Amino acid sequence: MKTVSQLLVFCLVLSASPLLGQSPADEPAQALRTPGWNKGIFVGGSQSFANTPSAQTFLAGFRLGRVLTHEVGSNALRGSFEMAIDIIPINEFWIGGNAQYAGAVNPFIAKWNFTGGKTVSPYAAVVGGVVFSSKDLPVANSSQVNFTSGVELGAQWFRQSKNSWDFAVKIYHLSNASIGTLNPGINGAVQFMVGYTWR
Repeated sequence: MKTVSQLLVFCLVLSASPLLGQSPADEPAQALRTPGWNKGIFVGGSQSFANTPSAQTFLAGFRLGRVLTHEVGSNALRGSFEMAIDIIPINEFWIGGNAQYAGAVNPFIAKWNFTGGKTVSPYAAVVGGVVFSSKDLPVANSSQVNFTSGVELGAQWFRQSKNSWDFAVKIYHLSNASIGTLNPGINGAVQFMVGYTWR
């Protein structure tokens, strides 16, 4: 009888062992470990580099994302995969001292959330978008439609369950893909953003 009891206890401990590696359900970052919708707002600005002419921007927009997977992996790289879209109604440019209004959409955001932390979740994303401007951007005889591509690194800081303050930096390139007479583009720019997300 003692052997049967010991065997039963051993089986219970063995069956519970996978739970030891799981994060507590009440951790704020738990919101990124299972599929679900994310809705956020953000503001930011950028400064170009390695191009002529110099360009600065201010932007404000909305992000809608969907975590598609449960937490994957068991090491420091464990996380969840998310797809998102940005709607940016305000994307003001200053080029050569002249202001120019534009709006943008980033329909492709492929994002990996690193979910090992309790209250902070870093992430890395690849972003592709389209900028629509009120006149040719960045110079005359180029195009009012431009395309952007870049990488974004950020962190989501959960101050309470499911909601986070977000901080990010993005390096991106802007070009009209030669649909205009000229295609000077913005070869590179660094963009900083701060936002708030709720789930």
